[in-house]
Amino acid sequence: MNGARRGKLDTTSIAGSALFSALAIVLAAVSQGVGLNFPLIPYLQFDVGEVAIILAFFIFGPLPALVSSFVEFGGLMVFGQQIPVGPVSKLFALVSTVAGMWIGTKIATRGKGASLSKLAGWSTLVGGTVRAAVMTLPNFYLILYFYGLPAIEGAVKAPLSLVGIGINDTNALWLVLGFTAVFNVIQLVIVMFISTFVLRVPAVPKMNIGGRVPWFATIMGGGGRGAGEAPA
Repeated sequence: MNGARRGKLDTTSIAGSALFSALAIVLAAVSQGVGLNFPLIPYLQFDVGEVAIILAFFIFGPLPALVSSFVEFGGLMVFGQQIPVGPVSKLFALVSTVAGMWIGTKIATRGKGASLSKLAGWSTLVGGTVRAAVMTLPNFYLILYFYGLPAIEGAVKAPLSLVGIGINDTNALWLVLGFTAVFNVIQLVIVMFISTFVLRVPAVPKMNIGGRVPWFATIMGGGGRGAGEAPA
């Protein structure tokens, strides 16, 4: 597999990573300002800023997307909320998502190529699974040793009771971890839907970026034939 299919980290992709990182920080700030909270676990917020990381992944490749994730982490350490817990948790989430999506694209492109729908589907399935699994460990630590289980239980008791779920000292930890995993999957589904909508714009897979087409068009094998079409 050549460098183009891996997503080269060259001047063009570095510049693109910086651009998408800045966009991610701005959109994250907007999300925080709007307060897109997960109803069942109110201290969790949906972040449309991840759309920028997903776009960096599909346009430049996994490695540039990983770089964007670390750049966004640096920005959130300066401008974000709940420093350092918030930015560190976000970094874990992004790195695990990018890793899972990369595995997903490897599965999707077995054989002669894949459509954008197949790339997005496998990326969401594997990326969401890896993200939910990886994030369980730091969340376990934060709940027990940073925030404290009583505080977390108090924060989620009312919203969970509204949907008929009783929470107590016995089930609190596992309920919160379980619904946090659900939140992480929903978060990726939302940002993947928005990102795929952008990638389906006919001009996107045909863009000339530093002398090459976007990464997702390359791994589809179509050289920019169409955002939703598998190569002939």
